[in-house]
Amino acid sequence: MHRRIRKVLFGLLTAVILFVQPALALDVYVTKNGKKYHKKDSRFIKGKEVEKLTREEAEARGYIPSREMIKLLEEMKQDDS
Repeated sequence: MHRRIRKVLFGLLTAVILFVQPALALDVYVTKNGKKYHKKDSRFIKGKEVEKLTREEAEARGYIPSREMIKLLEEMKQDDS
């Protein structure tokens, strides 16, 4: 009986993780010489060669959010509450 419950709980946890994880991932864009990460439609990176990263990858590489990204992240926090 306990083994069956553990299997069901593990299955539910896996489903939740697979469902929620893409929502938490946020793609951002960086330029070769820039220090900040931006939204895809940012006017600051238009016409420039960019690299697409997740927000976590960008921050791990030392990039900081642009002003527009800070506003977006704040809006996302408010929507979650």
